[in-house]
Amino acid sequence: MSTSQQSLITVVVDGRTLGTFDTFSGGEPSSDPQKHRPGGMQQEKSYGALVTYGDVTVGRVLERERDIELYRSLLPRYGRALVTVTKQPIDDNGAPWGRPFTYTGRLSSATDPESDSNDATPSVWQLTMICTGRA
Repeated sequence: MSTSQQSLITVVVDGRTLGTFDTFSGGEPSSDPQKHRPGGMQQEKSYGALVTYGDVTVGRVLERERDIELYRSLLPRYGRALVTVTKQPIDDNGAPWGRPFTYTGRLSSATDPESDSNDATPSVWQLTMICTGRA
């Protein structure tokens, strides 16, 4: 049995390692097979379809020294930067377990770092990638 916290999530953008992220969502495979019923009330036929993947979003607590300039450097790269996200399952001791899941695509957006003068919780920022492949 494992928990949601048992993953090591790392991100690379245009060959630059951004380090470890706290959260991961998306990347789910799906397809949209079509069906058609021939005339004369014949039985429906289905037609195969290609797999597509949901967008991948990763997030982490904003560390000023590490993330502010990194975030700024990504802004002009939206829609062009190549991204690889690796999600490595880890065991109860934090050791890698099995093969990692690897997601590839293009950077599509990042959330501005959160701000609220009345809230002392850690500020979190996120990157979103259009996922085009998964291994």
